[in-house]
Amino acid sequence: MRVKFYLRLRLSFLAIVSAMSSSVGQGNQDVLPKLQEISEASSKVMNSISILSDVYGPRFLGTPNYYNAVTWAEKELKSWGINKVYTASFDNSYKGWTAERFSVDMIYPSTAALQIYPMAFTASTKGVQEGEVIAIKKYSDVYALKGKMQDKIILLEGYYRPNASIYGPMTKTFGEAILDKARANPDPNDLIIGYHSRRSILDVFDFRSRTKEARTQFFEFCKSEGVLAIIEPSNSPYGIIHADGNTSVPSFHRKSDIAPLPTFSMSNEHFGRLIRLMNLGYLPKLKINLETTFYNNPEYNINLIADIPGSDPILKDELVIIGAHLDSWHAGTGAVDNASNCGVVMEALRLILNSNLKPKRTIRMVLWGGEEQVFSGSSHYVNTHVANLKTGEPGDQKDKISAYLNLDNGSGMIRGLYLMGNEKVKPYFAQYLAPFEESQALTIQYANQTDHEIFDFVNVPGFQFIQDPLDYISFIHHTNMDVFEYVSKDAVVYNSILLAYLAYQIAQEKQLLPRNTYSFQTPSLEGNTTFELDGFTDAKKVFLVGNFNQWNMISTPLLKTEKGWMTKIELPKGKYVYKFIVDGYWTNDPKTPKNELVKDGLGHGGLTVKYVD
Repeated sequence: MRVKFYLRLRLSFLAIVSAMSSSVGQGNQDVLPKLQEISEASSKVMNSISILSDVYGPRFLGTPNYYNAVTWAEKELKSWGINKVYTASFDNSYKGWTAERFSVDMIYPSTAALQIYPMAFTASTKGVQEGEVIAIKKYSDVYALKGKMQDKIILLEGYYRPNASIYGPMTKTFGEAILDKARANPDPNDLIIGYHSRRSILDVFDFRSRTKEARTQFFEFCKSEGVLAIIEPSNSPYGIIHADGNTSVPSFHRKSDIAPLPTFSMSNEHFGRLIRLMNLGYLPKLKINLETTFYNNPEYNINLIADIPGSDPILKDELVIIGAHLDSWHAGTGAVDNASNCGVVMEALRLILNSNLKPKRTIRMVLWGGEEQVFSGSSHYVNTHVANLKTGEPGDQKDKISAYLNLDNGSGMIRGLYLMGNEKVKPYFAQYLAPFEESQALTIQYANQTDHEIFDFVNVPGFQFIQDPLDYISFIHHTNMDVFEYVSKDAVVYNSILLAYLAYQIAQEKQLLPRNTYSFQTPSLEGNTTFELDGFTDAKKVFLVGNFNQWNMISTPLLKTEKGWMTKIELPKGKYVYKFIVDGYWTNDPKTPKNELVKDGLGHGGLTVKYVD
């Protein structure tokens, strides 16, 4: 792991840049040393992280812990001299939840205290309960057990994958070989580094809704049959409890949702023991207890916003936004995910202010709430101020945001940026990051599963940073190991300086950073070039992908017609290649003879050539 990170400034480069006249932003050789000097003298980032996690963690949606964390951060920012600090509601009938006391013990065939953590939004037991376990491979299995589940505890065996010893390092950093591969990636849809590739945020909302509907039916049936509790296995090793709403039990976070039966995540090893006992012919009996509290306080569901106002009379109404989500899951204290990055964005704002920098545009910091519950805070902000996620209708900030920069991949050192298919911003970030020798990896690849993708979806430049993975996904992400001890101090101090510098440089640009082309929420019907797909009338969604829209899988939708699908877009004169995505499947144009389909040499095949004169 890299622990000595002090900036290797390329002073000769900066001197050249300061004398340049270019469409790309002007460098300032005085800015970075100022930021670094203030950081070294008075960094507050680790103190902020400790208070947010040790005092107020976990900061679960709709709870007093989350609200009190917002209140503390608001006061702290004001004490630093940041005067414009305020909260904004994102409440949409969300409820909060905490687990007060819980335990699961095996009482037959021997006694043992089992390692567990309750799943969010599940109901309490009615005091201490005892029952035998039964195992099911899939959810539908319960319906064949009608009349046989009274006072039973269901094990979700279908999710169980036995863990084994891990050979090799448990904490990783990115080597230059993989970063070089990411830099050279020609297709933004390829998952070279990171965790999640391209998808539609509307599909995410729809998937969660459908999953919750199916699970509601399951839980209601189990309740009617007298089931005491549900237990799923943790997929983490070495007794670590992974407890979130991304596996068996989605987040029932709205007031109108049910409170599922008491449900627990159990350590992989203890769950395996119960399964092995059953295979040996024993029927383990468990004693369980769970006490939970629900909250219905709309005032808890708020984002925290802080501004350093712009100094330019014309550009001051435009925004550079930096952000991180403040909420966390409930098994740990949310130190790494995501207090570490909340501390970074707060510190970046402090460094800019204390350096007496006067950004031309307003630099806005946002700590989002409810990111873990399907981006509740950021999606409300975007829907309200940026653009309607369904229709694309612009809001008051759509044409005023130059960029949104997001941190949410653990506490590892920033190594570069996911450009989200936007080649046009590459020269800007190449120049901005030039002084940071460890952080110059720029990949065209998409990165998702966090707040920046809401901005990107409505074609506002939204970016996620590439960060060294360390042990984020392998041990910490959404587990009881998400605690202060695993925050990388050197990295978060470094990241604070980099983020402050980057936000300031973007704020000084003559123009907003360039957007992606051919990005629409609804089908475009204006332009000099028509694309038609005959048939597929039973399809739900069809998108156009090609070298003109950077192979963006969701940015160019087609309109359903009597014969099939169509769209019109404006293309400059030239040669283009394309195909369609029909309900998620890449599909060549059936009007093109197979012997005329081509490859582009970049991994795309089955393409149709189109010339625009």
